[in-house]
Amino acid sequence: MRATASVPLKTVALPTEHGGWGFTLEPLLLGLLLSPGPHTLGLFLLGLFGFLARHPLKLLYQDLRRGKRYARTTLALRVAGVYLALALAGFLLALATAQGPFLLPLALALPLGAFMLWADLQGRARELLPEIAAALFMASLAPAGVLAGGLGERVALGSFLALALRDVAALYYARTQVLRARGVAPRPFPAHLALWGAVLLAGLASQAGLLPWATGLSLLLLALYGSVALSRPPVPARVIGWTQMGFGLLVVLGTALGYTLEGLPTALPGVGGLHRLLGYALTALAFLAGLYLLARKEAPRFSRALLGLYDLNALLGLLSLAFSQRLWPHPLLALLGVVALHILHKRPYPWPAVGFLLLGFLLLWH
Repeated sequence: MRATASVPLKTVALPTEHGGWGFTLEPLLLGLLLSPGPHTLGLFLLGLFGFLARHPLKLLYQDLRRGKRYARTTLALRVAGVYLALALAGFLLALATAQGPFLLPLALALPLGAFMLWADLQGRARELLPEIAAALFMASLAPAGVLAGGLGERVALGSFLALALRDVAALYYARTQVLRARGVAPRPFPAHLALWGAVLLAGLASQAGLLPWATGLSLLLLALYGSVALSRPPVPARVIGWTQMGFGLLVVLGTALGYTLEGLPTALPGVGGLHRLLGYALTALAFLAGLYLLARKEAPRFSRALLGLYDLNALLGLLSLAFSQRLWPHPLLALLGVVALHILHKRPYPWPAVGFLLLGFLLLWH
């Protein structure tokens, strides 16, 4: 699919909001971890391409409502058609391979989706209640994946509760921080209440057997970080977005880890192999990136994006320790190298290059 001469494909194919990515990918990843199989792969396609289709469909609706056809109108129609076809393929895959009533959580969440759609068409999608409705609507994909795999209602409900508590806390916190970054002075009390209320509710749910203890621990770390961040000077919106995506991943992995330690046959025990496989590629990439930055004499934007890959691999290594019978030094060495890389990457030339080379040697050694 090509962009027209006047309309770049990216502006039509990719949504402009960043928070929606986390609220979309987190339930899809949690479903894949708790109940791996073709049913959750189908739901992954359904959720991802359904989320992506929303942007070109919105552009198409706006153009048709004006009674005009622009260069982007035809492009939006084509892009939306491709996305909807892929989402339909995912739904049919889930429908053909599901072992349980996975449509029930999706049906219960439909009113939230309808409210989100109405608010979006009214230009009110960035308000708090529509954002919460959108996040909870996407969160229903996690229990759908759990039920599709034939797992029990307790795990399905727990997967939704973990995401719901994280989503509400994150939205109150992020909105407060974004307003502070814009020079507004909002009341911090609602954000503190949402952060610590999520911890309290997670603890009560754990006592009732609805959530694993690791979910509450992840939310506790989020609350501690949020409380400290709210007492410090505001940070740019992109920093808020990336940190919230990181905490969202932490809640997902913590929940999956908790259920794994309870005896649920999840995909997490295989992270050790994934950690090693990804580590081989990242070792070579660290040397290549270090040499490139030495020659470039600066740290371009893509080098900051590479840090996320090494963060992910270090996290996979730490998770693998939870399933090993001894304290292997390899993940700890990788974590040490990643921490050093983050510190050195903030310094001027040649320290970012030195950080990548140092990390490469540490990964090669272990």
